[in-house]
Amino acid sequence: MPVITQSFADFPKEHAFRHPMKPGGRESLAHMLMFPEHGIAGFIYPTVLADGHAKGRATLFGPGLKEPIHEQIDEEVAASLNFDNWVSGPLRMAVIEPHKRVDLAWNGERIKFDGHFEALHPPYAFSSHPDGNPPYYGDDRTEQHGRLKATLEVDGRKMNGDGYLVRDHSWGPRIWGLNQHYKWFHATTERCSIHFFEMLSFGRRQVRGFLHQDGVMRHLTEVTYDFTYDDQMMQKTFQATVTDTDGRKVRVDCKAFANIQLEFDPMVYLNEAAVTVEIDGQTGTGWCEFCWNRDYYNFARDYVKLYG
Repeated sequence: MPVITQSFADFPKEHAFRHPMKPGGRESLAHMLMFPEHGIAGFIYPTVLADGHAKGRATLFGPGLKEPIHEQIDEEVAASLNFDNWVSGPLRMAVIEPHKRVDLAWNGERIKFDGHFEALHPPYAFSSHPDGNPPYYGDDRTEQHGRLKATLEVDGRKMNGDGYLVRDHSWGPRIWGLNQHYKWFHATTERCSIHFFEMLSFGRRQVRGFLHQDGVMRHLTEVTYDFTYDDQMMQKTFQATVTDTDGRKVRVDCKAFANIQLEFDPMVYLNEAAVTVEIDGQTGTGWCEFCWNRDYYNFARDYVKLYG
């Protein structure tokens, strides 16, 4: 049974910032945006490679838009540029207080965003798990939920957002295709946060994750789930029950309010679902990403109505 090998709250502050990496390494910080009240979801996603090549992506999608919107900047950045004030084209990300507060902004042609993140719990580092982080998927990674206050403007339409943000930070190798399939799941309410990452690689199942409830954060020991698909094999509903090292058991019910398929890597598809969440009568938001090997997905999709 997994045990806590270090205090989550004591995770070193320097890991909130940029890491030196070996050739081929990749550092990324995914900020998942969930605005069900506007029918809009998306992400702001800075990445930087060991050689200094950086990308900044902003994507919005959902029923509140006529079409998905993608904006991107590619450039070389200096080794001295760090996450205390990361500025790249339309993107600004500033770690104000490590693992606690982050300012995030995007000033693009169609997307304008200005947001402030405050963490609801300490970062969950995969290195704190006895089995660590799968080495083909990074030297380490952290997952964290927080409150978000933001303004969003899309093609001149202005909106306010007051909800939650999922923040993922990883660094090191990233070999997407070694995952035959994975589920990357997040759900958060004011009282409870749940994350699990289930990877199926080399014929083995690996699960990392946490439950944070009533101020107590623990590793997960068990995850069970069920879900439904549409006719394109996009996940539409998701129910999960998680159990932690203290024996606490929590059920979460989710419904997708926005879906999109992403093609970040030639080996896999990423099927995204931004979801509304209910945990013990409290509502919130979350994210459910399914990673599929492309050959399998293209074959299985034709059978999903019959067998899926």
